[in-house]
Amino acid sequence: MPRGKFDRKKLKPAGEYVMEPATSAKVEAMISAADKEISETRVNFRWGKEQLELVKSAAALMGVPYQTYIKHVVYRQCLQDLKTASEVHGGVQWSTRSEF
Repeated sequence: MPRGKFDRKKLKPAGEYVMEPATSAKVEAMISAADKEISETRVNFRWGKEQLELVKSAAALMGVPYQTYIKHVVYRQCLQDLKTASEVHGGVQWSTRSEF
């Protein structure tokens, strides 16, 4: 199929598209789920200068920004703590995702 230049002037107004109620509800649910999945939360805490310099040094060794390093280390430790807790409590599975 040959392709030509696109001319907006030749477009005809299509009017407003109205979805079926079931489709609209499904789309809204999908948008809401996506918004929850991609949302980020800021976390702030105070550290001493020496502690932060130590973290920055370790991050530099890994070749990543210190914020990325902190996120990685905290996440990795959290998974380890949940695994240990599961072993201690007889196989109880601790959630790794927020259920809220």
